[in-house]
Amino acid sequence: MASHFCAANSLANPLSLTLVNDTSYVASGGLEERTTINRTLGIVAYEYRINDSTLFFADAQVLRGSNASDSVGDLQVFSNIDEAELTKIYEVWVEKSFYEESLRFKIGQVDANNEFAYAEHAGEFIQSSMGFSPTVSYFPTYPSPRLSVNAFYSATQNTQLSIGHYANQNRSFSNGFTVGQWTQHMGSVTAAIGGWIQTGDIAPLVDNEGDESTPPQDASGLFSTLSGEFSSELFAAQNGGWFLQYGRSSDTTSEIDTHIGAGLTWYGINNRKDDVLGLGISHITTSPLVASQYKRDETAIELFYRFQLTDTLALKPDIQFIEIQPPIRKQKTPLF
Repeated sequence: MASHFCAANSLANPLSLTLVNDTSYVASGGLEERTTINRTLGIVAYEYRINDSTLFFADAQVLRGSNASDSVGDLQVFSNIDEAELTKIYEVWVEKSFYEESLRFKIGQVDANNEFAYAEHAGEFIQSSMGFSPTVSYFPTYPSPRLSVNAFYSATQNTQLSIGHYANQNRSFSNGFTVGQWTQHMGSVTAAIGGWIQTGDIAPLVDNEGDESTPPQDASGLFSTLSGEFSSELFAAQNGGWFLQYGRSSDTTSEIDTHIGAGLTWYGINNRKDDVLGLGISHITTSPLVASQYKRDETAIELFYRFQLTDTLALKPDIQFIEIQPPIRKQKTPLF
């Protein structure tokens, strides 16, 4: 499977426009081999600083095109803009800082992944699992941020405690999503560990579709990231970065119960200060309770190169290899 990513960004502070066009080609395997898929995401954002300690932000997003994972059949979603077509107000929030920014609050409709569970040096990858662990099953992120209250406290210059509570789909804070994270900077290395819980009457996964004996329950899990920087003369790069990811959630409430990811990025390739090269891998295991629907393991390997053509235009050739296998069926089914 080969994927290509093109982005254009036009800035006129405090208003910005970002266009992302993703054209992918399923070279081999998948559900629809030798298929080309196109989609485009447009983002209009407005940022206004009310005063030195208060920031207002709002954006709207429009997505048109096909979801390429419908043609590939992967669980992890190989392009981070893939979703059903949408037109919506995306984020609207106010951020207020106190005590020289050691205490910060963000209130409004927020994409939780902008504050929690992200890995440094993973932002240029287009594989969705590089953005956050897919074990965070109910994460209020793209394409559905939620109304929320978030607080961030920097105990020291290198230590931050973060917590957020997000409303449910009915915009009620009862039976919502709560996430917490501790982040520690140690020289050029950053470590983060967090946990989450989605409360409410969540129907547990069952091996037998007719089994209703298990009562509804909450869903929860843990995630962690480790990232750092390194100097490298490889590819005549100016510097490099690396990251590791781990996620775990209950196999009774989450279809993906374990995730491990890792990646390397090189910046400033061949004295082109904005060019980036990346190589990453992401591996998941699924709950044995969904063995009849999904295969037990899935591994995605991604290689990309970002060409910064102008100040506002970039081209990113990207190739991914995804291990796709048919699910384990309970009953014999024909192969063709």
